[in-house]
This record gives sequence, C-alpha cells and structure tokens, in this order.
Amino acid sequence: MDNNFFGDTFINKNGPCKIKLSDMKVVVLYFCASWCPPCVNFTPTLVEFYNDVNLETKQLEIIWVSYEESEGQFKKYLEEMPWPAIPYNDKRIQQLIDKYEIKGIPTVTVLRKNGDIAKKNGKQDVIKEGEGAYNLWEQIVNSE
Repeated sequence: MDNNFFGDTFINKNGPCKIKLSDMKVVVLYFCASWCPPCVNFTPTLVEFYNDVNLETKQLEIIWVSYEESEGQFKKYLEEMPWPAIPYNDKRIQQLIDKYEIKGIPTVTVLRKNGDIAKKNGKQDVIKEGEGAYNLWEQIVNSE
C-alpha cells in the first residue's frame, strides 16, 4: 500500500490512531456521508460484513472517506463505524476523491497493494455475496 499517499494517521471513534495498511490483506476506501440515504441504508450491511470477515483474524481494513458537511456530523457518523476514517477536513479526502474519480456515494473502492484500483465499486459484491465478497476481492487484489 502506498503509505506515502495515505499516510498512517487516521481517526476512529476512540480518537487518533495509526494503522499500517501494508499489513492488511485487503484495503477498501468507503466514500459516504450521513446525509445520503443510500449510504445510511448500506453502512449497517458493511459494518456486519467487516465484523464477519475480521471475526477470527484482522485481514480487511476499511477507511472511511467522509463527505460530511460538518465536523459534528462526521463525529456522529464515525460512532457507527468499527473502522477508521481520514480525519474531517483532511486534505487527503479531496485527493482520494480526485485520484479514484469518485462520482457518487456510497462507493466501496477496493485497492491493490500499490494503491491502484482493484475494484471501482464493490458495494454490489457485499450486497450479493455477503462475506464471500472478501474472497473475490482478495483474489483480485493478488492478481496481476
């Protein structure tokens, strides 16, 4: 994972945290916001997926890339997420939106180890395959 681009400083519901993304088998960026009804409907499904996949061994990391309009909204929605986020108003948010050409939310972008896109939007995988989506993603991430 291109740590120069992502860095290792994030925030979770307990406060600032450091995460070594290169240790994860699969890294996903979750672009969403609490003011977006499709996001609000999908987030609980993604939380269940994340918890199921990581039940025995932590192998998947999801990083929330927020579209929130205020820090209060950001902090409130972060409480519902078991994964870390890029801090509110961090310059990396717009950089990631631009780099991955995000046009709408929610978007679940699966990344290769070098930071390139493995899957532009894996949302339907999670809905259709449940925990099996992780296996699909791991194969894609590890293929050339």
